[in-house]
Amino acid sequence: MPSEFDKREDIEQTVAALRSLSPIQVEVLAGIIEKFAEEQTGEHLRDDFLDADAFEYFSTRLAAHHASSGIALKKENFEHILEQSFQRAGREAKRTESMVHRGADLEVDGNFYSLKTEAAKGLNPRSITISKLMEARWIRDLSGPADAPEQVRQRILSHLDEYERIFMLRSYGDDKTVRYDLREIPKDVLAAVANLGAEDFGPITKAGGTSANVLVGNRKAFRLVLDGSVEKITISSLSVDFCPLHAWWELGRPG
Repeated sequence: MPSEFDKREDIEQTVAALRSLSPIQVEVLAGIIEKFAEEQTGEHLRDDFLDADAFEYFSTRLAAHHASSGIALKKENFEHILEQSFQRAGREAKRTESMVHRGADLEVDGNFYSLKTEAAKGLNPRSITISKLMEARWIRDLSGPADAPEQVRQRILSHLDEYERIFMLRSYGDDKTVRYDLREIPKDVLAAVANLGAEDFGPITKAGGTSANVLVGNRKAFRLVLDGSVEKITISSLSVDFCPLHAWWELGRPG
């Protein structure tokens, strides 16, 4: 971690750099610094993914984003900042487009992670939607509900084997504040699709898809949607009770 001496040196270099900027550039940067000075609330609840150093860096980058933007962090930004957070904490991290681990977005110290985001006005804090768990061109080949269980078992379980864990950054709030939740989507909850039978699926729709409620411990956990119109698998109405909260942040939107 940087020492107080390093901090003073950085401040002196920054002040020197500011003197070379135009008045408008200084005005913009001053506004961002002002936002940093505002209190940022948040909580680091679990350190088995983000450790303390990575959490602090991620929190700072999140504040920097909202110092000038009221738009929620997009998936690409989430991946990039998370990658840099791990690197800043001394970990080996890189975003991946691995052909071996097709479902993974980030590799950290040899472990592969799938990353998701969800942001929408009126988002239900208690119910998660994974708009695209995976692509699934095979959905259009289903001739009826009886075909679905075996395809779902083979395809989804194989996909889940491509990475160790799934994390989702959710964003919601109002005109003044924005809230972020970092939740883990347990793979064993999603793997409960292996228990579905033909009777659990509805008729094949005109778009060539079908859906089924998935139970975990005799309780509905989520709805599995095989969307034939866009050839993808969606998870809807996933209760947050199944998904541990790792951290949360609340920030003011820029004025």
